[in-house]
Amino acid sequence: NPRREAVGGNEPETNRAEQPRVAGEKALRKKRILACVLSMLPLLTVMAVRWNVGVDVWHTYTPDYLAMKSESVHLTEEEEEILLTCEQIKRRLFGYSKEAAVATATLEATYRNQLITYHHTAPGFQLLERILIFFRADVQWLYVVTALVIVGFTFAAIWTQSTRPALAALFFVITGNFFLSLNIISQYMAVAISTFACPFAEKKKPVWFFLLVALAASFHVSALVFLPVYFLPRLKVKPLWCVAAVAAALLADRFAFPLVLNLVRTLAPTYAHHLSMESAEFEWIFFGIGVAVLALGTWYWPKAKDLPFFRLWYYMNVIGLVVLAFSAHVPLVKRINYYFAAPHFLLIPMLLSLEKRIFWRRALHAATVGLFCAMIAVAIGKMNRHATLPYQAFFQGDRVEMMKPYVDSLHGMWDENGRI
Repeated sequence: NPRREAVGGNEPETNRAEQPRVAGEKALRKKRILACVLSMLPLLTVMAVRWNVGVDVWHTYTPDYLAMKSESVHLTEEEEEILLTCEQIKRRLFGYSKEAAVATATLEATYRNQLITYHHTAPGFQLLERILIFFRADVQWLYVVTALVIVGFTFAAIWTQSTRPALAALFFVITGNFFLSLNIISQYMAVAISTFACPFAEKKKPVWFFLLVALAASFHVSALVFLPVYFLPRLKVKPLWCVAAVAAALLADRFAFPLVLNLVRTLAPTYAHHLSMESAEFEWIFFGIGVAVLALGTWYWPKAKDLPFFRLWYYMNVIGLVVLAFSAHVPLVKRINYYFAAPHFLLIPMLLSLEKRIFWRRALHAATVGLFCAMIAVAIGKMNRHATLPYQAFFQGDRVEMMKPYVDSLHGMWDENGRI
């Protein structure tokens, strides 16, 4: 090296010794990125090519996109049939008979209704739709792009935060997050972006954290509840006080409800009508999962308290439990919990790895994975939560014909007053 000789010295021995280690770290990093990309491809494909999967797909996103597109370009005959069928399905959801739904859902009425209602989506999501419409994109491209955002940010979070990415990817599916993302598309885009923002809270980088939360809120305004997360890593609250906070929230539920109702009416009056719905039920499943995670995190607190991200995810789970304590009176409060419970697929693998006794570690892994698989089999396979079954891809047949069975057999979810 002439340049090194010109300055009168050779490369220090320590630098030469560092080179293999640095090269090894770079190679490992590339392998992890490749593994992460390969792991996300099956889920990305399933999400991108789906058709008619998830209640909100034909209740909200497909008709909203086509209504917005109709303002810029004349819809094709197939698109108008899809739009009309979506309206018929929505009327079935609101308790109409099949005959009444078909008779009253004219194309003119459908256009009129959808052009009024699509504006409820957040500006960032509408901007995404308008970009696709500018290129005259078919509605299927909406699901391709949103799938890329959801799965991309989720696996970027796994890559940047998890020390056990394979288990994290598995838990993303068996905890129900993947199936949830097939349905509540715009909110889960916000959830995925918010989860990706966690390292910027951990590393005290407020600009990037708040920019990402703002981006998430542009897709679903509920992401604003994620703002306090930035301050969680600095907390020094012991587990006993966390358990006490959850217990206090359960006790305060009935007495605090009028305060919550007035607060929502003041800050977010658009959502106030959800608090008076008569179908509110305590979210036992979500709450039970949160309690199990709290117990596991509390047990391993001495080993985990100084690990990166542990306190952040632990306190997020506590906030989620406090929120769920009010679910007996606030039907959609689980929507807030989605943000705080999302890192379960990152936290649980971390906690499972802390057990050093081989037998108990294997038993803990088997029990946890087995229980979550059983839960998801019942929730998705038997109860068909989020209407993600039967799974269909857009290329499997006529898209309108694939929607028709819902008009024939769908039972109403809401009555004429909007109550479930």
